[in-house]
Amino acid sequence: MTISLCARRANRLLIVIALIFVGACADTIKEETLLRSRVMPQWYEDSKLGVFIHWGPASVPAFGYGSQLAHGELEEVMFGDSPRKELPYADWYLNAMSYPDTETARHHAETYGDVPYTIFKPMFEERVNEGWDPEAWATFFYESGMKYVVLVTKHHDGYTLWPSDVTNPNRANWGSSRDMVGDLAKAVRAKGMRFGVYYSTGLDWSFEMHTGGDRVRDILRSAPASQSYADYVHEQMKELIDRYHPDVLWADIGYPSKGRQGELFEYYFSKVPGGVVNDRWAAVDILGKIASIPGSTWIMKKLGQMSLANQSGLMEDDPARPGFKTAEYDGFSDIPPFKWESTRGLGGSFAYNSRETADDLLTAADLVDFLVDTVSKNGNVLINVGPDSYGHIPDIQQAPLRGLGSWMKINGESIYGSRPWTRYKNNNGRTLRYTQTDDALYAIVIGETKTTFSIELPGVKWKAIDVLGATILEKKEDGGMLTLTTDKPMSGPAVVVRYTL
Repeated sequence: MTISLCARRANRLLIVIALIFVGACADTIKEETLLRSRVMPQWYEDSKLGVFIHWGPASVPAFGYGSQLAHGELEEVMFGDSPRKELPYADWYLNAMSYPDTETARHHAETYGDVPYTIFKPMFEERVNEGWDPEAWATFFYESGMKYVVLVTKHHDGYTLWPSDVTNPNRANWGSSRDMVGDLAKAVRAKGMRFGVYYSTGLDWSFEMHTGGDRVRDILRSAPASQSYADYVHEQMKELIDRYHPDVLWADIGYPSKGRQGELFEYYFSKVPGGVVNDRWAAVDILGKIASIPGSTWIMKKLGQMSLANQSGLMEDDPARPGFKTAEYDGFSDIPPFKWESTRGLGGSFAYNSRETADDLLTAADLVDFLVDTVSKNGNVLINVGPDSYGHIPDIQQAPLRGLGSWMKINGESIYGSRPWTRYKNNNGRTLRYTQTDDALYAIVIGETKTTFSIELPGVKWKAIDVLGATILEKKEDGGMLTLTTDKPMSGPAVVVRYTL
């Protein structure tokens, strides 16, 4: 789960709150550093497709309760009257089990008894050493069409997937002795893909976790505000930069207000000149202090509801926002004037949830639709996998990704290296999504396509027209529509028509 809160770099959920509590961005970034963070290198613009990996001690119980979040439902959970008592994210197991009224707490008591979450650490590490093959992961990601890989190196439970030299003062030995980050980085880069790291900057439950009952207040108050935590985060992030030179530096739930964010950005871009960062770097710990004031949470929720009711500014850019914009289980209704990345699980959870079945996950066709829609609107897709505790990516997760890879082998030229067109969709006829390159316009036909199909004429001049993966036998223009007949029925979730300009 993700929240980005600050005065000038606010997530749209809390922009009104952030404007009122103007102290929420305590750190400053030099203008040239901020501008650099907003410059997207060509490799990132061209890649379009990456894979996210949530994996750790929570992969042992592998339990998340509830159906996946619908578009915009996360906002309702935070500020509305949602009946949900817990998020469907298995990676939030430690938090969910700490509330006595949750299904996760009941499951933990029935399955494991009165044992702490830390019991999963040795179980996880033993299983990883027994079964994990990072090279097999890298091969699978490559065959699925991925161009970059982002590994969760520390989630909210505070466990690190690398042997850090920065000591956690609250939980001894709370990290892997095996360098899982380094093992995967090496395997991924050997396949020609880029490697990035996620790090939970704003929450670390080994430092602080509140479970008083109100989820919004608890989340905000759980953001550690101490100088020791700020220093801990800063030093671990520097360690990740020094050891792995990540192409993506992906922060979550904000960044400590005392954590020298500007200094960290300068350090990162000096070490990784072609690197990118996301936008989740705001000082959520300051709002956590405000949330401890009686009555303030009610005000925050009401202001959040007001901001949700006013959606007019969604397509406007915020020049004080660092990095690319992040959307979680969400997207945009048109082409925004800024680079963004859409992330979601294949199902309702990020970490492995053993309760999910194939029916709970995206199909290959769903995944293609998601990718095509996002790319046509100037976005990248970071699709998540949740390996089990042995390091195996479940077959039901592999299936849609392999289907996506097969589609990309035929149609990838309409995605990789493309840019949005003047509009993202059709005006008439069946559903299309448009992308373009320097010498071609691509009309991506959504849904099943028979041997003969009709689409709108895009209103551009072309010198050649093709259907990727087939031969056109006949074409006919009539009344603003183009009818094409190919030599074979097109299999797969979408057909791509290429207009060579």
